[in-house]
Amino acid sequence: MSRETTEIDAQIKGRTSKGRAVLSWLLAASMTATSRRCALSTRQSLLLARQSVIAPMKKLYCFLIVVICNLSICTMSSFRSCERIMVPLCKDMPYNLTRLPNLMGDTDQNSVAQSLLDFEPLVNIKCSKNLRFFLCSVFTPMCTEAMDEPITSCRSVCQEVERSCAPLLSNFGLAWPALLNCSQFPAQNSEPPCMDPSPSKQKEDTLRKDSRTKLNLSKQTSAIDRMAPSSEFPTTAVAVAASCGPQFVHIDRHEMQYHKCVLRCNQDWMFTEEQKNFAQVWMAIWASVCFLSTGFTVMTFLLDTSRFTYPKRPIVFIAICYCATSVGYLLRLLVGREAAGCQQLDSGQSVLVSHSLSNAVCVVTFILLYYFGLASAVWWLILTMTWYLAAGRKWSQEAIARLSSTFHIIAWVIPASLTVTLLVTHELEASELTSMCFVCLHSSSALFGFVVGPVAVFSAIGICFMVAGIVSMVRISREMRFRICDTDLQKLRKLMTKVCVFSLLYVVLTLIVVVCSVYEKFFDEEWLSSQFECRPQSFKDATTGVGLRHCNMSGMGSLSPPAVEIYMLKVFISLTVGIMSSMWIWSKKTLLMWHHFFCEKLFSNPVAKSGPAQYAQGSSTLHHPSQDRPGILNPEVSAKVQQLIKEKFSTKSITVHRFQRKIIVIREVR
Repeated sequence: MSRETTEIDAQIKGRTSKGRAVLSWLLAASMTATSRRCALSTRQSLLLARQSVIAPMKKLYCFLIVVICNLSICTMSSFRSCERIMVPLCKDMPYNLTRLPNLMGDTDQNSVAQSLLDFEPLVNIKCSKNLRFFLCSVFTPMCTEAMDEPITSCRSVCQEVERSCAPLLSNFGLAWPALLNCSQFPAQNSEPPCMDPSPSKQKEDTLRKDSRTKLNLSKQTSAIDRMAPSSEFPTTAVAVAASCGPQFVHIDRHEMQYHKCVLRCNQDWMFTEEQKNFAQVWMAIWASVCFLSTGFTVMTFLLDTSRFTYPKRPIVFIAICYCATSVGYLLRLLVGREAAGCQQLDSGQSVLVSHSLSNAVCVVTFILLYYFGLASAVWWLILTMTWYLAAGRKWSQEAIARLSSTFHIIAWVIPASLTVTLLVTHELEASELTSMCFVCLHSSSALFGFVVGPVAVFSAIGICFMVAGIVSMVRISREMRFRICDTDLQKLRKLMTKVCVFSLLYVVLTLIVVVCSVYEKFFDEEWLSSQFECRPQSFKDATTGVGLRHCNMSGMGSLSPPAVEIYMLKVFISLTVGIMSSMWIWSKKTLLMWHHFFCEKLFSNPVAKSGPAQYAQGSSTLHHPSQDRPGILNPEVSAKVQQLIKEKFSTKSITVHRFQRKIIVIREVR
């Protein structure tokens, strides 16, 4: 009896261990099953439990354990049901429900939002129209109660995004992320189901209304099982590209598009502190010279407006424009580098002005530089046109002067409209080197549409007028060779030479400024695009001691520093054009005019003013206003001498001076 009892106990223990193994297997299988398989798992567990030959107490114990485990698993599955999408980047997707964890392993939406931040630079570049949809389908896959598995994008969507965005990543030496390998995504119209946004229904407001009509769903299967395991997180490389670095601040602003990394103030990124200080001194010198030169030209015009008639009068307005431009440079030097080119963010950080009107000084300097710079180009065009009308069409000064109102409307309204457009679109930024605000060089549409384009058009038309006027003047000079005296012919040739030299120098210098601006654009873009891999290295030349800077990039060689000489050349030529406008007043006539102004109107001798009234009636002597002493000069003789001097030297006035010995003499004012 004891032997049989021992055998039965052994069988019970063996079958009990088998039952425990079955329970362990059921528990492991249940932990990986979905909520839809809960009922099926329970039935299978009960069936296996019934088939186990164990003691009644053991059988009841196994049954209770299986039921409790399956009920707990079903409860856990209910917590992984569909949830509303709260990630900001994916809120306006064609669907609004998702299920976590996703394919990347994120278990909550906060982790999803942090992961998507690494891809935000690619989304902002808009390298693909389906990039945002694709990323959201991966990180926040679509969830529907009718299906147990989340639904991602189809393979065709992934391939389109990879074709469009992979070249951009390759520019930074980055490969397409491993976990976004398109071979892991299901093909359209096959298992498992996938999404493919319809091209005709890309508008987000339409997609929000009915997500079921906008997604192509295929048959059901698990996409998680098809993904190849990878230990490398895909956003690590992209995060390196998206990082702005310690010298930059990331600004989330719609109008800035790609260039959201804005340089902090007082940072030496492309230029050293020595170069910035030299640029400040350079601007101070030439802006002061330009202001004095153009101001002197304008004051000379105000003293005698009849001297500057058409076709020469536009030169005066060119001088006014460059006088205002020099004021912009001087204003920047007066307020300082940070006050002129920096803006304060809400976070308290100070960055260079970029696509913003928050800095009033920056806006003022932008208007002074851009508006008056473009207005000077229009006035140069008007100068060549009036020169052609006078020389080629033989218009008189009075006929050209009748069009002066039209000239002013054209010269001031066209630049004003372009300036307002740039201000409305916030297409202005501050330079790191000079802190001067000008048109945003990183925007091709702004640079070529509002700087290069207008200047090129005005220059081309002006050159045509200038050539036509020169040809006409050469023909007139040949015809007048035998009709007029040599003096008149010499004056005509002198006028031709002045107009030709000024017009030619103006257009050449202006085009050089445009070329320098284009150089700044492309070099700045190259340097800025390298910021993700570049770390500027500063050192000094061993022989010259000059500070040098290079940008060392891993796998991309060395990027040479910017040629600061080109930036300084642009500043110099921009102000030299204004200095050159004063060439029209470099004459003896200007000196006589200012001499007459100071001597006759400001510091005139009281004898000259009151002398004629001091002549006593019937007297033959000239009385001094303070002493009653006879002069040595008879009034009649004095009048004759004055008349002779006027006829001989073409002087307008004479000045009576009294020396220490009370002798009155007459001096000529030349």
